[in-house]
Amino acid sequence: MLLLLFVSMMVFIILGMNVGISMGLASLTYILFQASTGNMTPLTIIPQKMVNGVNSFPLLAVPLFMLAGELMNRGGTTERLVRFATGLVGHITGGLANVVVVVNMIMAGMSGSAVADAAATGSVLIPAMKKAGYPAAFAAAIVGAAAAIGPIIPPSIPMVLIGSMVEISVGRMFAGGFIPGIMIGLGLMIWTRVVAKREGFPLEPRMACGELLQSTRESVLALLMPLAIVGAIVSGATTPTEAAMVGVLYALVLGLFIYRELHIRDLPEIFVGTAVSSGGVMLAVAGATLFGWIATGENLGPLVANFLLTVSGHNVAIIKALMLMIVFILGLLMEPIPALVLMVPILLPVAKSIGMDPVQFGVLFTATITVAMGMPPVGLTLMLMTSISRERMTEVGKAILPMVVVSLIVLVICTYVPETVLWLPNLLMGAEK
Repeated sequence: MLLLLFVSMMVFIILGMNVGISMGLASLTYILFQASTGNMTPLTIIPQKMVNGVNSFPLLAVPLFMLAGELMNRGGTTERLVRFATGLVGHITGGLANVVVVVNMIMAGMSGSAVADAAATGSVLIPAMKKAGYPAAFAAAIVGAAAAIGPIIPPSIPMVLIGSMVEISVGRMFAGGFIPGIMIGLGLMIWTRVVAKREGFPLEPRMACGELLQSTRESVLALLMPLAIVGAIVSGATTPTEAAMVGVLYALVLGLFIYRELHIRDLPEIFVGTAVSSGGVMLAVAGATLFGWIATGENLGPLVANFLLTVSGHNVAIIKALMLMIVFILGLLMEPIPALVLMVPILLPVAKSIGMDPVQFGVLFTATITVAMGMPPVGLTLMLMTSISRERMTEVGKAILPMVVVSLIVLVICTYVPETVLWLPNLLMGAEK
């Protein structure tokens, strides 16, 4: 029955259907097949499970963070941050590639979405890099790889989803994402330095002190937004949903009244676009919830746990490696949100059984599934970067592969050195009892 469930889902995906819809139709196929064998399940269970999957107050943070990120992008924030980052690191070996990484690390604190960050920074920096003489494939690859930092450095939409599904503190996961995200950013900058030296990429002129101070003044209000959001959540002053609403209001004020690049007439388009995007996310969550309910009923969790324990010989280090591999492969084959809703409830008990902290698990799951977005066949950020750069996907894929390897090396370190994830949450919020 599990084979029927997964094969039917893959058939619908191959036919070109949305992953959430594919999961829902696969679940319907399963229920109808069960009915044909005499095991009747009322079809009313389908809307009940799907609605229950999205009927969650914490999930309101998802569309709100998406809206806040879109308002910041449309309100002139991206261009100011690019100028600020250029003044900081544009003159260092790597040039605009360094700027890409730094801007994405800053943007990560605003939208919580890899695709949103890739679209915002890619539309500005890929043309600039091509004009400066960088190969189009390299420019697209570094933006795609750096955009993976978006959901790792808080706020993070996947972490909000994980927190709403299982009992893991969103605030602790947010704090835990800082160091891994920064490590990935530094790793990418080291790689770009190596490539830049080999290929002779150009440097940006060093910005005069007065010019750098001016760009800092213009960017400081944007830089305060992620600090305010994450600080409010980590301190316990607000829930993630309330902090996301504060972020929306902050972005509105900044775009309409401070930078004045956002106009009232732009808001309907932004609201509709965010509604459509967040509706797609919620549909995926709803379909994956139904699919996961059936998979749980078929004991998929214990089957996966027994498989990992058997293959590893109960070796904790091997189990961690296998879990990382499973999540990465799943990220290659599925969109992040359905994969997250499906696999977190299955793998979390395994992680707990080997003594892995749930916060570390949540952060690493988010990071691994996001890094996989840069690789085919699904590769959401890869496809987006290919479209913006107008370069062949095979060329962008070749260029991004070593960058994905760099990110995976960081994730392996964070897997086997828990303090890289847990030190900051324990420092800011105290150790969990």
